[in-house]
Amino acid sequence: MNPFYRVDNRLVHGQIIATWMPHLRLQRILIASDAVPNNPLQMTMFRMAIPQQLQFEALPIKNAARALAARTYGNERVLVLFESVTDAVRLFNGGNPFAFLNIGNVHHAADRRRFTNAVYLSDADLEQLKGLMDRGTRVEIRSLPTETPIDLRLALSEVR
Repeated sequence: MNPFYRVDNRLVHGQIIATWMPHLRLQRILIASDAVPNNPLQMTMFRMAIPQQLQFEALPIKNAARALAARTYGNERVLVLFESVTDAVRLFNGGNPFAFLNIGNVHHAADRRRFTNAVYLSDADLEQLKGLMDRGTRVEIRSLPTETPIDLRLALSEVR
């Protein structure tokens, strides 16, 4: 799948570099976020963590949607990272509807339901994800490429 879209509130970290990068044979990491491009400390940390052979950029969501819709990156293998489900939905609605979304890590909070040890989703997250699924996006929960993915639509139907 190219690009590979992933919600991971940690964004760039060891799992991304050590497992997803070789699994997807990445050439570029794109963070779609309105906050990250304006955070010099975060940008410096990400540049230090990402191997030099990989292209990296962080763009505001509106700009990322435009770049992806215009196929700016051609056939490069791209990982698009979001901090939240809301950011993923904003990119989708901003002109870059994607067919697949991986939910890799969403921290625990009091108002969130546990799906795995790494993924906790609130009712608001679930409503947004149902909206994407109703528009044809397949949503999976999977932290590592070696894990068996959980189809969110099936997981929700089993809960009822």
